[in-house]
Amino acid sequence: MDDHVNRFQIAMQLLKRNIESGVQNTFESPVTKPQTFMLYALNKFGQCKVSQLAEMMEVKPSAITVMIDRLEGGGYVKRTHGTVDRRSVLVEMTPLGKDVLKKAIRQRNEILKTYLSRLEQEEVRVITELLEKMVDSDK
Repeated sequence: MDDHVNRFQIAMQLLKRNIESGVQNTFESPVTKPQTFMLYALNKFGQCKVSQLAEMMEVKPSAITVMIDRLEGGGYVKRTHGTVDRRSVLVEMTPLGKDVLKKAIRQRNEILKTYLSRLEQEEVRVITELLEKMVDSDK
């Protein structure tokens, strides 16, 4: 089993690295990978508090503030103050941020399709179901 664990780990790391490299080499993104992750979180959860974003990204709020400053400067997100608690800062994606994220997701999907095209249709179905089974927390 140890041999399979090592082979699996190496294969997953190589696949991840190759996909990330492919995205970087073929898509001139105005945002960094962590900034893209933040845009993805905002897209998924909508308007968020800075503290929530920091928790999701597993960093300190001060690190998130710097990232938000850059994203806001580029017009990708906007900050507002909470209506109930004016001390809380809320962040939401702008239409420009949504556009950049949509392009990044589309590019990543094209690269994934390239890798999946090496497999037969049945193999794609099986590997997808197996990965879903591995990450299903209910099992």
